[in-house]
Amino acid sequence: GVAELKKLHRELAHGNELGLVVTENGSVPPEQHLFIRGNVHAKGPEVSPAFLSIVSPPEPKIGDGAGPLSTGRRTALARWIASKENPLTARVFMNRLWQHHFGRGIVRSSENFGRLGEQPTHPELLNWLAAEFMAGDWKIKRMHKLIMLSRSYQMSSAGNAAGLSKDPANELFWRFNLRRLTAEEVRDSAINLTGKLNLKIGGKYIYTDVPQEVLATASRPGAAWGQSSPDDRNRRSVYVYIKRSLHEPILKAFDMADTDGHCSVRFSSVLPTQSLTMLNSKFFNDIATDFAGRLRREAGVSVKDQVELALSLALSRQPNGKEVEEGLRFVRGIGNETDADPLQRFCLLVMNLNEYMFVD
Repeated sequence: GVAELKKLHRELAHGNELGLVVTENGSVPPEQHLFIRGNVHAKGPEVSPAFLSIVSPPEPKIGDGAGPLSTGRRTALARWIASKENPLTARVFMNRLWQHHFGRGIVRSSENFGRLGEQPTHPELLNWLAAEFMAGDWKIKRMHKLIMLSRSYQMSSAGNAAGLSKDPANELFWRFNLRRLTAEEVRDSAINLTGKLNLKIGGKYIYTDVPQEVLATASRPGAAWGQSSPDDRNRRSVYVYIKRSLHEPILKAFDMADTDGHCSVRFSSVLPTQSLTMLNSKFFNDIATDFAGRLRREAGVSVKDQVELALSLALSRQPNGKEVEEGLRFVRGIGNETDADPLQRFCLLVMNLNEYMFVD
């Protein structure tokens, strides 16, 4: 009614954000029927809550979670989902966890464990991980540690003739697949090089600095994107505002998740447009400028020390003498050929190294 609309307007005027929610309408549910061919006016037989019959589930105990405002149906479903008697939940979750660390799941079709999905390459391993997960009281951090301390996770990505001839797709995980940084990792790692990454936890979403050329493609360019302070713009990518009609250009270039639907597995492409973005975009050139400023502050006036620090920060290891010498030659050569800041150009080069962009 009018009174409710006025109340909503008052709440919005005070900066409160509202969200649509679904609530139950009492403890006695209405009858539920199948609808013939999806027509709400063509009622079929009455149906009642039940679990997937293919996994031989028990009868749902709905009354246990009932109350004056709830039928208890959602409680019964939640208990079954997280039950040790449920053969799916732990397997699906551990498959996703394995996919997170290895790039693909033991079941490649991580969104489909049915007959139309792909078969697990290591069914015994998946069963063991699921059993271990439940035996460990469903503690996720424990399973992260278990996987990351395994020999499989710590393998080199280097190939060999025997392995490549027998299993070129690495279905059996005989080596670790080379992994490109995800979109969020690319952006966060770049900001981290400047020493300005804002690690604040929680709070409101943030808007990045989006080029005018991108904003001009929106139906309402002036209202397409918001403004955030420079400090907030340096927050981690998990806080970047998601708008389906305008994707953040840096994240989009590096295969951010599709926001128009569910995304069980991300693409991980290697495209010329990504290299062009890394070399020519305002974002990465500004990062290179700030990175060079950090090197001058922390390494002093010695160009050799600046080059060595740049490589150690970007590659997370100490560079060898040959790498430092090659960096020095690049900086000196650029300084003789252009008016651009040689150290800034070197910083841009470092961010385009394969070792920076790929996890080996």
